[in-house]
Amino acid sequence: MASKVMKTIQLVAMLVFVIGMISCEGDIESVGVGIVDSGVFETNQFSSKVRAYNQNDLEVKATRLSQYLLGIYNNDNFGQLDADVLGQLTFSTPIDFGTDPKIDSVILNIPYQATRATEDNLDGSAKWELDSIYGNREAEYTLSVYELETYLNTLDPTNPSELLDYYTDQTYLFNSTPLYTGLFKPNEKDTVAYIQRKEIIIDTGTMEHDIDTIKTSTVSPSIKLPLDTDFFTTKFLNNPAAFENVETFVDFFNGLYIKASKVNNGDDSSIMSLNFTISDMTIYYTNTVDDVRKKQNAKFGFTGVTNNTYTRDYTNSNAKPSLDNPSTIAGDERLYLNGAAGSFALIDLFVEDDLDEIRTKGWLINEANLIFYVDNSSADASTIPEQIFLYNYENQTQISDVLFDGLTATGGQLERDDSGNPYRYKIKVTNFISRVLDNDDPNDLKQLAIKVFNTTDAPQGPLDISIKDYSWTPKGVVVHGNQSDNTEKRIVLEIIYTEKK
Repeated sequence: MASKVMKTIQLVAMLVFVIGMISCEGDIESVGVGIVDSGVFETNQFSSKVRAYNQNDLEVKATRLSQYLLGIYNNDNFGQLDADVLGQLTFSTPIDFGTDPKIDSVILNIPYQATRATEDNLDGSAKWELDSIYGNREAEYTLSVYELETYLNTLDPTNPSELLDYYTDQTYLFNSTPLYTGLFKPNEKDTVAYIQRKEIIIDTGTMEHDIDTIKTSTVSPSIKLPLDTDFFTTKFLNNPAAFENVETFVDFFNGLYIKASKVNNGDDSSIMSLNFTISDMTIYYTNTVDDVRKKQNAKFGFTGVTNNTYTRDYTNSNAKPSLDNPSTIAGDERLYLNGAAGSFALIDLFVEDDLDEIRTKGWLINEANLIFYVDNSSADASTIPEQIFLYNYENQTQISDVLFDGLTATGGQLERDDSGNPYRYKIKVTNFISRVLDNDDPNDLKQLAIKVFNTTDAPQGPLDISIKDYSWTPKGVVVHGNQSDNTEKRIVLEIIYTEKK
């Protein structure tokens, strides 16, 4: 009985909270259905000028993610983004390398995001198409793997009851001698690894060594980097006590640092979004069991702390002047919206309107929208985001339109013209504007912000109102600001309202 009462109390509390949030930002009965056509009321439209200016986003959180960026991406609008990945390796059960172990190979395996094509290759093998790769995937760059020399705390040392957050602008120490370095470009045919067993001989007459063919159950493509066996022989096989439990191991071996770098400072390159929760490092080795040499393997997963580092270079980019000197008084000509610790824009509403006078009119707000027009002269159709996201910057919270109507209904999706070209984004702010114009709340005009949408921006429930500081998409778009030379495409707040004649 007590349990049922508690559940009822919790449900009532949740409903009261949501209703309070909605009532705080707007009259949800603002559309005067049934009275508009009575002859007493009429519907009009009002366009209010908006001020918007650019801001540089220097860091975002990059731990406990589903996706991590790796590679180098260049863009005329946003400059260069370098993304490295680092992380702890752990194991599920204690590891015993046994008697007289010898390492045959160490493979770092990082699956691509890929979908199987509708048709197979001519030889009957599966054909795959790689997803979430941006830039010139035919250009080579260098991938290197190092031993991480910075210990990654799981818990916050200042508050051990909380998990420690890591940010993309942090720096880390790593051993200068690489465990692997080589040229790299994405390869959808990379589905199999071949492991030569140095001590398993199948033909003593010709000294032919056994070779294992390693592939996943789905045979999907993945990055496979062979790491330095001498390093792991010295580091791992000579320290068996380090493998008794995970805590001892991560203190003994901090993890791996995977770094991307250009080849001869070339401009072309690409960046990948990868799922490191299913990546792993496997040590293939042989040992002696009952006087017989046996093939063994030990697998280590990225189930500890994993983090991204982003380094942005805006030199010679179109965005640099606006990011270095945003026009906070008049507003900017162009707004540069870019993910992955890139850039966003701040928005001030009713900047040239007499808000007090508008509030006295008693408008019933039928609909209000913020409209952003894409600058197609600088649009990169291959990397333009399909959605942008508006939020309350001053409080770092969701606007009530998202909480009440849902993210999809609030909008922000990319609209295209009749020729299929990127055209505009429209975001509904009806509830937000209703409250701003409410005479009972004269001081509730909050500063807003617009950014490239990340999946973590969507609220997970009616009580999830805080904006999460994550972004792992390198996509970006340039939209017209309020000072654009194209006056018809300047950012605008469009209000449709009903008032008494």
